[in-house]
Amino acid sequence: MSPVRVVVARGDPLERGRTVGYELADLIRGSLEFYWRYLVRRGVGAGELPGMLAPYLAAAERELPDLVELVTGMAEGSGVSFWELFCVNAFEELEPILEGRSGPVAPRERCSTVTISGPGYTLLGHNEQWLAGDVGHVAVVVELPDDGPALVSPTLACCLPAVGMNEYRVAQGIQSLVANDDAVGIPRVLVSRHALVASAPADALRRATLPGRAGGYGHSFAFGSGSAMHIETSATRFAVNGMAGSHTNHYLDPELADRAPAPSPGSQGRLARLHELVEERSPATPAALGEILADHGGGGPQTICEHGTAEGSGEPRGGAPVDREGPGEPRGGAPVDRVPADEASAIVFSMICDLDLGRMWVAPGSPCVTAYEEVDLAGVV
Repeated sequence: MSPVRVVVARGDPLERGRTVGYELADLIRGSLEFYWRYLVRRGVGAGELPGMLAPYLAAAERELPDLVELVTGMAEGSGVSFWELFCVNAFEELEPILEGRSGPVAPRERCSTVTISGPGYTLLGHNEQWLAGDVGHVAVVVELPDDGPALVSPTLACCLPAVGMNEYRVAQGIQSLVANDDAVGIPRVLVSRHALVASAPADALRRATLPGRAGGYGHSFAFGSGSAMHIETSATRFAVNGMAGSHTNHYLDPELADRAPAPSPGSQGRLARLHELVEERSPATPAALGEILADHGGGGPQTICEHGTAEGSGEPRGGAPVDREGPGEPRGGAPVDRVPADEASAIVFSMICDLDLGRMWVAPGSPCVTAYEEVDLAGVV
């Protein structure tokens, strides 16, 4: 992997978006090539995106117009279609719409976060688990707005910053969640960007639970004051755990869990392994936390440092062995519900924040094979 790219964007939302778009134009275009492969597999044409996504855009414009301006600026700066870029920022809302289209939809096994607090240290570690086709399209965005707190965020090039740390020494990691009240509303990524500039625990709760959201996330926060909290949200409900700990892709609050699909083995396995390693090692340094984020143990269907296999197994759903030399069918010719290689889960970047010292490290790829680089936070914290 090449060294992480860093973009410093100043000014109002449109100006900052244009800077990010211009400086990351090559990564944005490369990323959009993957998303168009994804859409074409499901028979989606460019002209269909406005019809599919206009209600989500309207919800975002009502509540978070500054973030829509950011996306508009990114599109202008990179010379790409606004709707294509907005599509990626509303991707988790678009996926259910496409469930009935041709081609399998990869399991939503996305992201693991752990927060740790003890005497003299408060750490947040996050593995961004996403689609393998977006590997290599990562940058660090530093926003220095005219009005509002500065932030620094490792992010996929097409997406608004959603995880990272801000000038108040508040850090956020997020995990995808699905519940039965998901509906048209503000896309999750925009809600996460809104929460990324929280100033304190009460503000983090207010921002993460913004009314009108399309669905929920697991928001994991760590604070320079030495505290941590997890906020689980759905489209209309939320639950708070005011303790440090780990989170993956299923609800831990019993009432929210009753309104959601059963936890996947991959999410359960990653969470159990995080609990095991934190209890066993008591990590108190960024380096020790990085070793946990790079872990491949546990014996479950997914590992903490997941590497681009369908549900962690390298096999299509249904368990049939794959003829990787053939035209998309297993040996014997029987069709299977296959997840294309670029739609499998993979860690696209890893992040560690030290809230007490106000420092951040980013690995722009899988942390087991990609070195963490410290990000210059001058002007941010």
